[in-house]
Amino acid sequence: MMLPWGKILGEAGAVILCALLLTGAALVIRPDLRPMLVNPMPAGYQSEQPSEAAVRFLSLEDARSDFRKGDALFADARPERAYRAGHIPGALNLDPNEFDTWSGSFFSQFPEDTRVITYCDGDLCPLSSELAQKLIQLGYENVYVLKNGWSLWTAAQLPTERVAE
Repeated sequence: MMLPWGKILGEAGAVILCALLLTGAALVIRPDLRPMLVNPMPAGYQSEQPSEAAVRFLSLEDARSDFRKGDALFADARPERAYRAGHIPGALNLDPNEFDTWSGSFFSQFPEDTRVITYCDGDLCPLSSELAQKLIQLGYENVYVLKNGWSLWTAAQLPTERVAE
């Protein structure tokens, strides 16, 4: 017995067309569903939520220049274990999840006009942006994020250091 391929393909096409039409209708009715269809953190991502402090991003070249001139404080937002394994020389470990632990000494040592460059590791790592937002909300205006900073820094073979055990 021969399969009726024409009928099968026609029905499959009708099902696909119905699915596309229903998806389009859902996106018209519920535009809030659209973010699920795009990359959650495209290049140059900045939060659009008005309650969050505006985060500014910095290129690797600008960060390298600031490092060489000694013009900025580098803040490693990764957990302590990652920081101890390797970090940008002179960087402080300022994990935003440990804010209460380090905030008192940080605010007493560094004035609000200090240029701070936060970094963590990976394109989707939120820690450097979270740290930058906290610092901006607390009055630091010269704060930048080096997105995917640790990976970019090490790939460019820039200086690193470890915490001795």
